Amino acid sequence: MRWCAKYENEMRQDTEDDAALSRALGIDPASVVGHEPIAGGIAGGWLERLTVHEETGGTAARYSHRVLKRLEPESGWLGALSGDTLLREVRLWSRGVLSDLPAGIETGVVAWMERSQNGRPVGGALLLRDERGHLLRDPVSTPPGCSPALVGALLDALARLHARYWCDARLSDPEMGLATPEAALLLAAPDALARRMAGGDADPYLPLALAGWETFFRLAAPEDAETLRGLFANPIPVLETIARLPWTLVHGDVWGPNLGMLPPCRRAPRRGARVLLLDWGLATVGPATYDALWLCGTWHKLAPVRVLAAYRARLERHLGARGVALAPEVWRALADTGYLRTALTCGEAIGRAAAEAQAGAPKRQAEARVRWWAERAARGARRISSADPS
Repeated sequence: MRWCAKYENEMRQDTEDDAALSRALGIDPASVVGHEPIAGGIAGGWLERLTVHEETGGTAARYSHRVLKRLEPESGWLGALSGDTLLREVRLWSRGVLSDLPAGIETGVVAWMERSQNGRPVGGALLLRDERGHLLRDPVSTPPGCSPALVGALLDALARLHARYWCDARLSDPEMGLATPEAALLLAAPDALARRMAGGDADPYLPLALAGWETFFRLAAPEDAETLRGLFANPIPVLETIARLPWTLVHGDVWGPNLGMLPPCRRAPRRGARVLLLDWGLATVGPATYDALWLCGTWHKLAPVRVLAAYRARLERHLGARGVALAPEVWRALADTGYLRTALTCGEAIGRAAAEAQAGAPKRQAEARVRWWAERAARGARRISSADPS
């Protein structure tokens, strides 16, 4: 009986907490008639789909859906390794940064809340529109034929995003909670992943990532592997160069599951097609090239050189509209840091793809991709370790 009473008390507390959360997000708790858990990705946060009964004044019942994302500081291995102590997804909204997004980019967020104790966040939540019908159909796979229209739209949206926040002083505020340059660069460092596992983190992605790194370093040319391993051990020379580069707001996790395309809206206010950019949990302040090349780190069939060239043309056009010009040496440093960061964070995925590729031409291509990324990243590292782009 004591167990039953304890269980009932816990259930009652959960119900009361849910009601308080709903009210904080602008929803009448009595109108929520359904909860459906949503499988998440590899980041922290708990997702559920809410079914909400809407009062229409008529006799027919009308229902809508919302997605609730609950957040806790340093949740999951990505939250811990990126140092998310201040719930940066919420802070970007509460401090007005994401309300200033350029036209053509949406996040789906309609409300947010933060719960604090002694001035520090202990929990938070985002309420989003349910945009499942506008997400990419097969988000992990490279779009068929590399879908030039889709990739071009994404690159243009990213260029507009980066131009809007170019050297924005608001991003320097430590209370924004953005991932530090070091955390953004070393997010998936093998030693950090191994320490998480040794500390008892049972996330199934961790051993897969470590196996991917083993394959990456085994296939890379020895001198390139040595350079990249050295940077994991001592990133200071690279971080010093990054600190001298122009900065912007970087989403930090631009890959298929976080992307969607919203169709034109014919009702007022009329809007054209828009890019849906979800999950800002890895947001950082840093080189703009991080986001564009992250696409290539997960959609492996994209050609990184072509993607970066297309992105550069768009970025320079949008910066030019603001009277900002990029010197060639600055762009080269931005490109080098972008290639390097992609290899240091996505190398495990590139290596894992090579290990899992079918025998024959697919495996040869995947293994060549590992060697290409290792060589390009190591070359960039050697240049920027001694460069002064200022």
